[in-house]
Amino acid sequence: MRFKENISIKKIGTEAILVSNDAGNISYTRVISLNKSAEFLIANSLGKDFSTEEWAEKLVDKYQIDKSLALKDVQVLVEQLTQAGALL
Repeated sequence: MRFKENISIKKIGTEAILVSNDAGNISYTRVISLNKSAEFLIANSLGKDFSTEEWAEKLVDKYQIDKSLALKDVQVLVEQLTQAGALL
C-alpha cells in the first residue's frame, strides 16, 4: 500500500489530522482525526510502500502489545483510510 501524494498530517493544537492537499489548497471536507498510534504509523509511511504486517510490527515494537490486537487495529485503520480515499 501507499498513500496518495496529496495526503499530509497537519497539527491543530495537540490534535493531528490527515488532510488532502489539492493544488496548494487544503480540503477540510475530508479530514480524518488521528490518535497517537495512527499518527505514528502514517507519519512514518508517507511517501513509502507499506503493508498491514509492517504496521502491526511497528505497533508491537512501540507499544508492546499483542500482535493479533495490533493486526486488528491496523486493519480498522486501513479500512478507514481506504474509505476516505487516502490510499492508492
